[in-house]
Amino acid sequence: MIVRMTTTRPQRRYDHRLRDLVQRAGDLTIATDLGVPRSTARGWLAAAPTVVVSLDVADLTEPELRQEILKLRRRVEKLAALLRLALALLQTSGFSLSGVRLPDGEAKLRILRAVDRAGECIPLRAVLRFLHLSPSRFQAWRHGRPRVHSMISRPALGRHRID
Repeated sequence: MIVRMTTTRPQRRYDHRLRDLVQRAGDLTIATDLGVPRSTARGWLAAAPTVVVSLDVADLTEPELRQEILKLRRRVEKLAALLRLALALLQTSGFSLSGVRLPDGEAKLRILRAVDRAGECIPLRAVLRFLHLSPSRFQAWRHGRPRVHSMISRPALGRHRID
């Protein structure tokens, strides 16, 4: 019986930007000075450049990344302030979707589109809770079915008439 004894070491991964730099410069010492094995760096030179999909911020310098973070924080602060204003306005006006019947058409479609957009980054249950809209009512809106409550509240014309 032949037993193979292999000792596998974990394969190391290197940043694609370092590999690209070595390929462009054609200089192994850039990588070997950073601890990359010489055989690995030689392989980078021999191989064709690989296509890497990355975020546009991946190539930013540290000061540029800090600037981007500050810009995003300011944007989040503005949006949070606008949200607080909208919530204060809604709370003081006493508005709620729970007792309001929206007409079919543009008003309902507008809310459904807003819920779909919000659902891309917030769980649907949280969005519906925020709107004080029950999941069953939301599904009825989405599928265009009238709610049982709204059907019951309509008077039945001529149903109990005796001729």
